[in-house]
Amino acid sequence: MGQLTELQIKAANPRGNEYLLSDGEGLYLRVRPNGKVWIYRYKQAGKQAKLSLGAYPVVGLALARKKAREEGEKRAGGIDPRESRRDQAERDRAAKLNTFELMARAWHAQAQKDREWSLNYAEKVMRHLELHIFPWLGSLTMEAIKPTELVRCLHRIKERGNLETAQRVREVVQHAFQYAVDVGALEPAKNFVNSRTGGLPPPRARHYPAITDPGKLGQLLRDIRGYNGHVITRAALQLSPMLFQRPGQLRLADWEDIDFEKALWRCPPEKMKLREWMKRDIRTPAHVVPLPTQAIDILRDIFPLTGPAGPIFKSMAKRSEASRYMSDNTLNSALRTLGYDTREQITGHGFRATARTLIRELLGWDRDVIERHLAHVSDEELGGSYDRATFLAQRREMVQLWANLLDDLAEEKSVTPWIELRGLTPKPRHEPLGGPAEAPRLAA
Repeated sequence: MGQLTELQIKAANPRGNEYLLSDGEGLYLRVRPNGKVWIYRYKQAGKQAKLSLGAYPVVGLALARKKAREEGEKRAGGIDPRESRRDQAERDRAAKLNTFELMARAWHAQAQKDREWSLNYAEKVMRHLELHIFPWLGSLTMEAIKPTELVRCLHRIKERGNLETAQRVREVVQHAFQYAVDVGALEPAKNFVNSRTGGLPPPRARHYPAITDPGKLGQLLRDIRGYNGHVITRAALQLSPMLFQRPGQLRLADWEDIDFEKALWRCPPEKMKLREWMKRDIRTPAHVVPLPTQAIDILRDIFPLTGPAGPIFKSMAKRSEASRYMSDNTLNSALRTLGYDTREQITGHGFRATARTLIRELLGWDRDVIERHLAHVSDEELGGSYDRATFLAQRREMVQLWANLLDDLAEEKSVTPWIELRGLTPKPRHEPLGGPAEAPRLAA
């Protein structure tokens, strides 16, 4: 190699037919009527083969020699340069179809089908990707993404104060990378995403502000009774502390979930705070909430307004469809209208902590019974020998006593009689109950 000079190359004028100028060691300059091209010629399996190395002068003499040496090294290593180039072209084509965004969307579509995600949950997952990942990593191939690039995305979310979102986004990215491995688009050794990626601290437990002082709770209950907003919103406000279920669970309640005859509210799994696969698993039971007489009265009052089917707490927005549920911000907005700071004093979710605290302190009920009513405790945690029907009866007695206590607090009655009554109720946790107990009402 080294037979040609720049002067010779420039002086090589086109002829009637193309011709070759050798530089040695397989490198040739092909001179055509329409230009000059570098080629690498070699024999493979006894047959003549050639490979284009680029047009002159875009590829100069020095670069052409470098490329020819690289192809010669491949041959020395037993690699056919043409096969190598075809393989690289295939990898390049695959890379264009192997961007993180395309792979993540493919995983999302498959997961939505396999795990039977709800539409809202599927949209939430995709929104995380579109907001936090695609703008920075979406156009990169899976192999090209560096750990530091993903870490920057996660820290960008965390620094905005959204640690929980950063954790969820990392989990979604982890699923997308594993999907790429599963379909053969990424080598397993190149999947670097795991539960430690980003060094994110575990999310802090969320504590919702709650009122646990009986006197202050009584004032709030009186304020709720005097709420002059929509009657549907007032009903939801009244039921929130009385039933102490999750706000999302309450606002998504349908009339079909209510059994007036048995005074029960059966909340199906898809409306509960559960993992998506549990929501879709036919073995997951409904969460049964016994209703005190006060709750039945409230529901009967609004039945003519939103019954007999569909959402109990329909949205009051003018443009809302008849089947649309109350907004998830309605209760907190109403509390703010009443003058309460939902960041420091009370939220719709905070009523759960209110009930948990005061039912134990003033009524003396066992923690497991309360937690079961909050849908915090599984049957396995309570023990397989525990009678679920008896447990429901206990919870029915508990919520009726609680509703009675709330009435007394709203009417500014003393809590002393309730504290004195602690030795009488509830009945021992494992004592058989013949049915719902008659809740004692204290005299005024």
